[in-house]
Order: sequence, then structure tokens, then C-alpha cells
Amino acid sequence: MPTITRQLQVGLVAFVRMLSLVRQNSAAGYYTQLGDDAIDFLNEDYVDDDKPRWLNLGYWKDARTYPEACGAMVELLGTRAGLRSTDDVLDVGVGFGEQDFVFLDRFQLDHITAIDITPVHIEKGRERIAKRGLADRIDLRLGSATRIEFPDVSFDKVFALECAFHFDTRDDFMREAFRVLRPGGAIALADMLPYPGRRGSRMSALGRRYGHVLAANYYDRDEYSRRLAAAGFTDINVESIREDVYPGMAKYIRQRVDHDKKIDEVVIELTDEDRAQIALAVRAALDTNPTGIVILARPGSALNTGKGFTSGTT
Repeated sequence: MPTITRQLQVGLVAFVRMLSLVRQNSAAGYYTQLGDDAIDFLNEDYVDDDKPRWLNLGYWKDARTYPEACGAMVELLGTRAGLRSTDDVLDVGVGFGEQDFVFLDRFQLDHITAIDITPVHIEKGRERIAKRGLADRIDLRLGSATRIEFPDVSFDKVFALECAFHFDTRDDFMREAFRVLRPGGAIALADMLPYPGRRGSRMSALGRRYGHVLAANYYDRDEYSRRLAAAGFTDINVESIREDVYPGMAKYIRQRVDHDKKIDEVVIELTDEDRAQIALAVRAALDTNPTGIVILARPGSALNTGKGFTSGTT
């Protein structure tokens, strides 16, 4: 059991870090402040080159460790998108690029293009890519998902793993993804949305600020589908996975913090009762599903020029 002194120390550090994060006005500033750990107050400022640098919540349906859960989310997205080894892939909001190692390994991709808006992610990510001898297969660039610097119809698949809720705005990303996708391609996202029909409370507004979820991106799955359609996408499928995301991540955080363990030292077991209790607690406190859905959509029959499409609310 953690000592009272440690609990107080952790609580103080967590509070100070939270204040620093909610003050950030951009995704790049937010992630620069967040550092090298998804649990913000466990940031170690990159002193350990071997530390897994996932910044995701993961997919805990079968996974029992945090790196396994993060890898499982990548595999889920790739599988849903029908990813093939010969596909030209654009992965946006990639953080340090951990997910792209999984894409290469699990789907045997020839090459992947990855962009992120945070300079330290590019710097540290390129170091890890070079260390693994993969610089010729992973092209990691500084870039914005809402202003993609590639020509029209350049890619077969576009992925956004637990990041589109940060984009300014997600609508702009949808239009850009449509523009760069080839006919027959697909966009696949893991994303964070409010529960259908729930209105934001002050507590949930603070949670969104803490997670840098932009107000413009705060709409439910039905509106999400409408906006994808307005951007030109068809065959839209929205799949809820919240019960296999947040309970596992919550238990991982608790065990890691309480027992002062490293990322890959925590092994969790999830019972149905755990899932139910944690899901109820989250729903009582928040009106948002952390990585609550997986979305798959394909470009419509119109030419993918990115022109002539407007947001579903404008």
C-alpha cells in the first residue's frame, strides 16, 4: 500500500502538472509540457532512452500490460481499415512514432509517412527510428493534420490514433484527409466523444481542458458521422469500444502510481465487475468517452479535390 506521504507527494505533483497543462493553448504546447509519459506527473524528461513512449490509452480487451494495450489499438485500427503491406499510409498526430513500429511489424508495410505538430516528438521520434534502422521506412515529419502538405490523392489509408480531438479543427482534418486519399482508400480513427445526449458540466469542461479537447470538436457520434459525410466520406462505421479502453487504463494508472512501477512492470487483470464499476464511475464524473470509438470511412465517388464540402453545422 502506498504511504500517506507518497500519496500527498503524488497528489501535489499531479495538481501542479494539471495547472500547467490546462494553461496550454495549443496541442504542441500541451504535448511539450506533457513530456514522455501518458501519466503527466510521471514525466521523466527523456532520461531513459529505452522507456516506451506511448501517449495513448490503449485497447485492453485482451491486453494485460500498457505497451500491449497500445499495440492492440494500432492493430485494431489497421485491421478495421483493411491495411495492406503495399498501401501508401499517412499517420497523423503520431507522437514519438511508437505506433508506426507496430504498423510496420504487424502489417508488414513497405513504408509509412507520419506527421506530428510537436517539435520534440519529431526530434525524439527520429532518434528512435534511426536507432532501429528504420529511417528508410518511416518518414517522420513536422506537420499539421489540418494543413497536410501533400498533393491530392496521395495515400491509400489515413490514420489518426487518439489525436483528432486535439485538432483545430477536426472538421478541417476530415476535409484534408478526404483530399489526400485515393478512391477506394479509407480513413480510420480512434477518437474521444461525449456520450450521446449528454450536456457538458463544469467538471467535464475542466476534464476537456485538461485533456486539450477543443470545444469545436465536442459533438457526439451521430454528428461525427454527419460531418464525415459532409466532407465527402461514405460507408461510415462508428464502433464503440469504451468498455475495452478506460477500465484497463484506469487500473493501470492506479497500480503504477500506487506501487511506483515502470511502464512495462504493471500487469493488470480485469474482471467484468472491474469494467462495470469503472465505467459507472467515469460516466458519473464525465460525459466523454476516452477513446470511446473507432471510426472507419471511405471517400465518396466524387473526385477527391477537397473542394466544395462544408461542415455539417455551418
